[in-house]
Amino acid sequence: MSDYKKNMNDRMNDEMEEHMDRDMGGDDRRPRKFSGNGKRKKCRFTTGEEDVANVNYKNPRFLSTFMTEHGKIVPRRVTGNAAHIQRHLAQEIKRARALALLGFVAIGPNGAN
Repeated sequence: MSDYKKNMNDRMNDEMEEHMDRDMGGDDRRPRKFSGNGKRKKCRFTTGEEDVANVNYKNPRFLSTFMTEHGKIVPRRVTGNAAHIQRHLAQEIKRARALALLGFVAIGPNGAN
């Protein structure tokens, strides 16, 4: 093999190794993109801002703050509630729906199609 071919093979191998290092998580990786500002949300109930006694099916106005305008229950990652309180909240919302204190769906401006 000539010197030219050896040099070309060596260069190609070096380039291939650099390329594989980059793909496998080398130094040239892009930083991960996260949405949000990195602050963890605090539970309103465990910090003492709200009273857990308010989480009751008889209080539909308070329960509606944990629902979207379409009638869905807002997830825990959005509200920042503790897990046991989020489960309790969901249970009370479902009770209020069953007793027709809260709606299952919201009727929009175009009416119920």
